[in-house]
Amino acid sequence: MKPFKVNIVTPEKVAWEAEAVSVILPGSLGYLGIWANHAPLVSGLEPGVVTIRLDDAGTTRYMACSGGFVEVSDNVVNVMTDSCEEAGEIDGDRARAALARAKERLLSRDVAIDKERALLARQRAEARLKVLELMEK
Repeated sequence: MKPFKVNIVTPEKVAWEAEAVSVILPGSLGYLGIWANHAPLVSGLEPGVVTIRLDDAGTTRYMACSGGFVEVSDNVVNVMTDSCEEAGEIDGDRARAALARAKERLLSRDVAIDKERALLARQRAEARLKVLELMEK
């Protein structure tokens, strides 16, 4: 497969910058698969797992993304997100605690709780835990 450039940036850092043969992203309407010579695209991203396949041998990286935007043009994939973490950057205990808190807030009848924010927190925690799970395989 033909490689293409992948850039993932957050407000704080360049989270990833390398070539890949495919990228799977959590699009706002479902997961998106990107390969070389993909048609130009701009899409929103939801919190989820970004899967980056580096070569034809199957070397793969997984990252937990908090959502944002992706732009694909001329064999370059640019991802702009609030946060994106590889497995080594994720604290599993902290992610499990965040997931439990978010689920508790979503079940609460307290009208002062921001349900949308709790839902996003749940999705981010689930993405982090999924990345850890994928790296164990």
